[in-house]
Amino acid sequence: MGTSNVIHAVFSPELGTKKGNNLNLLIGMLQKALEASSQHSDAYSQLIHKAMHVNQLSTEEQRELASCVAPDTDKCSAVQRAKYAELRLEQLADTKDRQLALYTQLIENLIYLLWRHVQYYTVYCKDPTEGIGGEPLPKKLLSANNDYIKNLARELPLHLTDPLLKKVVDFCSNKTSSSMTSSFTSALVRRVRKLMTA
Repeated sequence: MGTSNVIHAVFSPELGTKKGNNLNLLIGMLQKALEASSQHSDAYSQLIHKAMHVNQLSTEEQRELASCVAPDTDKCSAVQRAKYAELRLEQLADTKDRQLALYTQLIENLIYLLWRHVQYYTVYCKDPTEGIGGEPLPKKLLSANNDYIKNLARELPLHLTDPLLKKVVDFCSNKTSSSMTSSFTSALVRRVRKLMTA
């Protein structure tokens, strides 16, 4: 068997423990990434709203925003100050947009890691003769205990819930400009669900 076909499990199948590299760690990271991305999304929306309605901001808020762009806003006219404030809000919104793109990539990678590990434990470790590409897996790769695998099959749906997976799909479909990325993430979520119900 070529080395390209070898699966290396980085995370153990345990879900109940918070210690060590286990699937609980991946799921926790996914939940935190979704929470943080939701906060960034809200902040992005607020910044865009403020930029579109910059004239509704107080003079002090406009001056504070404008001072990040222009050195001496006291000498600026109200129109110039509003323009500088709008420019600063657009800069901040652009930064939030880039952060959201990074969260999209992070969430996609976490879902991919989850799918590969769940597949490894529920498919290849359950039937080591099936292997990959028709070749059985070497015994040394089957380090996961059968009890852990059975427990994983029972407990995974409790940790990786439908609402959580729906949030992943919704976030990636709403926050990504690439339909390919959104489709890939949706496909991974479908694969994870299929493995959990198999």
